[in-house]
Amino acid sequence: VVPVSGANACLNALVVSGICPQPFLFYGFLDHQDKKKKKELEVLKKYKETFVLYEAPHRILKTLNLMLEIFGDRYISISKEISKLHESVYVGTISDALKDESEFKGEFVIVVSPAEDEDNVEDISVVEAVNRYIRTGLTSMESIKKVAKERKVPKNEIYKEYHGSDK
Repeated sequence: VVPVSGANACLNALVVSGICPQPFLFYGFLDHQDKKKKKELEVLKKYKETFVLYEAPHRILKTLNLMLEIFGDRYISISKEISKLHESVYVGTISDALKDESEFKGEFVIVVSPAEDEDNVEDISVVEAVNRYIRTGLTSMESIKKVAKERKVPKNEIYKEYHGSDK
């Protein structure tokens, strides 16, 4: 997917992210002071909506590291230089995004998957657990793997149960 250029980087980034776009919150730039930024991220951590942030190139690494610390390894999308010559889109986990620091040049839009419900994973069905991850933007196979890991069972068991149901 390649977004049509326009006046709104937020919406273009949301579209290409593959993360569930409804509902979403546009937050804009986080505060540049670390103490205030941490407080903002602590509040955003609990949001059940997808949210969109803007970030400058000289603060992107620090922001991603704080997000990893506060949110855990959440699923995100990072769009760089939307509608410009060197446009690129990363989709994956925060920790994987941090592996290639050479990519952090340009203006960024970060789309963050919603916070997960606090329910114990054992209290919901396999289908509900897989669908919850799918709603955050993961593929069905990625979701099946995560549920299998959480429940400490082989992924083929989760696959069979998920695909054997009516979803």
